[in-house]
Amino acid sequence: MRRRSARIDQQGLSAVKLGASRFALDDPYYLVLSMSWQAFVGSVLALYLAANLIFAALYWAAPGSVAHARPHSFSDAFFFSIETLATVGYGEMSPDTAFGHSVAAAEIFVGMFLTALVTGGFFARFARPQPRLIFSDVAVVGPYDGGRALMVRVASRRLHAISEVHGRISYLKTFHLPDGGSFRRFFDLRLVRSENPVLSLSWTLIHPIEPDSPLFEMTDARLLAEAPRLLVSINGFDEAISSPINDRRSYAPEDVRIGHAFVHILEDLPDGAISVDLTRIHDTRPVGPLDAQAVGFTDS
Repeated sequence: MRRRSARIDQQGLSAVKLGASRFALDDPYYLVLSMSWQAFVGSVLALYLAANLIFAALYWAAPGSVAHARPHSFSDAFFFSIETLATVGYGEMSPDTAFGHSVAAAEIFVGMFLTALVTGGFFARFARPQPRLIFSDVAVVGPYDGGRALMVRVASRRLHAISEVHGRISYLKTFHLPDGGSFRRFFDLRLVRSENPVLSLSWTLIHPIEPDSPLFEMTDARLLAEAPRLLVSINGFDEAISSPINDRRSYAPEDVRIGHAFVHILEDLPDGAISVDLTRIHDTRPVGPLDAQAVGFTDS
């Protein structure tokens, strides 16, 4: 028997789960929330058309069950089914036999059920909190406090602030076993500041590359063997929607720029306010040569 499998591609991490299905009908709530908007709307339209085609076929198969419908006209039966499913009332056509009334009653019940189901699906998707965070496309390794540091920048797209923000950078390392197997393990990278009372402008997460850092004295050979990933996660409380939010971003070795720093995106305005330019959150600038071999990432 063929085993079910599902491919996962999230934030740069790719995996295949055997025994799992992307379209698990036994977990409809997760299915509705996890599919894309295009897939969700397409599924609703397919369900709507399928229901109407089934009931239209029943009306069409019993000539005379619908008054004033043209004999053997599937289009009349189909549009009569649409009116019945939506309970919008009838024009010239109406049920005319016991069979027609029975099918119409069943269709009205199905229509109420589908309306409740689709309405709940739309509400659940719209009501689900969205973090609306923006991460820099790249991480940088540049001078910091007499040494070097890995830095990632994050900001909120919303106008309201995010309070009680917690940031975390994890280093995903691959270990190879003597028997030829391998396993992966996350290491938390120490940050200069992992908490922020409020995120209203932008925040740069800084990890000093010191002797206790997994990035210290990284070589190209280690880089190839460990196949590392950097996973940056942010969580906090969005004051605009009064809900906890969290988001994350993964960085591959080619996403790290050596000897670069982020350009300034904050500016003091004459009236005392501060301007933040989110259109430049990904921009970096060279800050001088650094030994890429000692850090272990290839300069992009």
